[in-house]
Amino acid sequence: MKYLGGKHGIGKHIVDYMIEECPPDEYKNGYLEPFCGSLGVFKNITDKGYNNYIASDYHSDLIDMWQKLQKNKLKIPLNVTETDYNKLKVAKSPNAMKAVAGFGLSFGGKYFAGYAQKWAGNSGRNFLREFKSSIDRIKPTIQQKNVEFHNKSYDEFKPKNMLIYCDPPYKDTEGYSTGGFDHDKFWDTMRKWSKDNCVFISEESAPKDFKVVWRRRKRRTLDHTSRFHREEKLYRYMGKKNSMTKRRGNRKNKMKRTRKVKKNLYSE
Repeated sequence: MKYLGGKHGIGKHIVDYMIEECPPDEYKNGYLEPFCGSLGVFKNITDKGYNNYIASDYHSDLIDMWQKLQKNKLKIPLNVTETDYNKLKVAKSPNAMKAVAGFGLSFGGKYFAGYAQKWAGNSGRNFLREFKSSIDRIKPTIQQKNVEFHNKSYDEFKPKNMLIYCDPPYKDTEGYSTGGFDHDKFWDTMRKWSKDNCVFISEESAPKDFKVVWRRRKRRTLDHTSRFHREEKLYRYMGKKNSMTKRRGNRKNKMKRTRKVKKNLYSE
């Protein structure tokens, strides 16, 4: 599924890193993703042993689509004409089919950024079929009892003892469909959450008390004429010692003690 800023190409690698740093046996209250978008990361973690998986987004059409797909209550049609596309663009929200058209038939996953199918020419591409194929691959990963979807703002959550991944609207990127975003408030919230949770943030830049812990180069697309590469980064709060830092320190100390014991045993 194409989505502006989506992580489908690198979601598995992000998950692999996060669960190594913050395994399910240490974060008993599960996993939270408050900017779930197209589930590029979320779809890769729902089988990793956490007790609960919570996905949320402020985009009501998108969440309506995921909730209906989770319950097998949405059937994606074989065709959406440009007339249908334009009608859905002004349809009342929340509307799952509005999300299908807005993301599945628009350039680069930018919500209603123009009916992409008319530019297919003689290529034989069918954007709706590609979208449906992508959705069909995602559905099994979200159709389990411990997966929840919410249409909430991130600051409505009060998480504790959870692994959290945040992929907010990037500060210098235009084109998001949910309006303005208060970045200062977001970073303050991440500082607070980091006291009792294991928090990772995808961004291109961050305040000085957040440090890059993982990075990878990725191609991004805004429309049919604009494609470029950016370096995807994961940040973690490194201000005051938080619970995750303490746990990592304890785990490393335990490993050192184990190695020391083994060394003593072999030396006797």
